[in-house]
Amino acid sequence: GGTYMFFEIFIQMLPYLAVFAVSEYIGRIQQKKAKEREEEQKKGIIRTCYVVKTEKILTIIFIIGIFFTGGLVVASVIQQEDFFPLFVFGIAFVFLIGSLNMIMWKLEVNGDKIIWRSTFGKKMTFYFDDITYCERKKGSIRVYVNGEKLFTIDSNIDKTEFMEDIKRRRIPVKSYYVKQLKKNRK
Repeated sequence: GGTYMFFEIFIQMLPYLAVFAVSEYIGRIQQKKAKEREEEQKKGIIRTCYVVKTEKILTIIFIIGIFFTGGLVVASVIQQEDFFPLFVFGIAFVFLIGSLNMIMWKLEVNGDKIIWRSTFGKKMTFYFDDITYCERKKGSIRVYVNGEKLFTIDSNIDKTEFMEDIKRRRIPVKSYYVKQLKKNRK
């Protein structure tokens, strides 16, 4: 029974190990990108056209996740065991929405114009001048257009370039927590 126990623990640990390895890898990619950008800035190059979206590696891992959890659901159905099918199904669903989000969600910046594509493929065009302010919450950034929250840029998306544009255009960036504190004081 010892080996089986070890195997079970190992399988439970796997997602955490994967997440750790991936975040390390993404961190490295982002550092490399930041260095390249620094070099560009030293030369005075400011890119006016760029795309903000999820790193490809993350999307791939999410898709693998779908297959993995899907496989577990199928296996538990075949063996007719109560293998938390609901729980696993829930995870599979999260993976599915997550990868949809990663594949579809995109921010295209072209000079002053921004084209945003939502998770479900809805496209919207607006300009930097339309952005009222941004709000920082943990690692993500919420973008408010004409006073209303339009979208959130997740923490796993490299948004350095976009934020530099925001800074250059002097668009205010508020902290979500400060706003909450003010609310609580009233």
